[in-house]
Amino acid sequence: MRVPGAWGVAGSPVQHSVTPMLFDVIGRSVGIQSPSRLIIEVDSIDELISHLATLEGDIWISCTAPLKYALSKWYGDKAPLSESINQIARIEGRMEVGNTDGLGFLEACESEGIVPRGKILKLRGGGATARSIALEWTRMGGLIFPIKGRRQLPDGPWSNMVNQDDEADIALDLDVSPGQRHDTEMEAKRTLSVSYGSDWRPDDFAIKMVCAQHLVAWRILYAPEMAAKLPSLEDTIGLLSEEKRKITIHEW
Repeated sequence: MRVPGAWGVAGSPVQHSVTPMLFDVIGRSVGIQSPSRLIIEVDSIDELISHLATLEGDIWISCTAPLKYALSKWYGDKAPLSESINQIARIEGRMEVGNTDGLGFLEACESEGIVPRGKILKLRGGGATARSIALEWTRMGGLIFPIKGRRQLPDGPWSNMVNQDDEADIALDLDVSPGQRHDTEMEAKRTLSVSYGSDWRPDDFAIKMVCAQHLVAWRILYAPEMAAKLPSLEDTIGLLSEEKRKITIHEW
């Protein structure tokens, strides 16, 4: 397989992101010695494209807010329902893209014994991540209870599924500032958070999700031919936690 010259993360803020470490630990687990790390702090797709134009060779980039929606428009709306792209790969000068937020959320839920079918997910937010999660949750037979936040979840296959009086099984608040831990006040049988900061722990759901969506990206975009060799979600979290421990010791 072709090995990239660099991999990393783009968006804003991204200094807290574990994505560069994830690329490194997954890469080493399948025999790829770590390419150059990229941490690209940008607020617009134009800034990102300009930055990538200065780099040579193949590049793998995981993108976060506020780039996901703009990327979906830039690359021809290849994710028309979610309107979100969070993974890009430049391979031999050609750009390939994908969206793994929703699938990563489902795999993280599965690791905690959460099955979408028939379950009500109370979801605050209407941005790219919210749309991606709502789409995959409903595809697996789940129901969405949208809660208006900074943005309203637009109409989609998840619309008009539940009554306002229905009790939610899961609550997820996506209207939070990135880079910090967060607990929601929304009522449900169980609450989840996909936000994390530098004080993250291996058992945080947010860490499970970011690891899961990263593994999905390797399977469907970056290295599908190596899918069978990739570590499990549990092993990936362990590798990431050990990498963090080593860095912490080194900093001391």
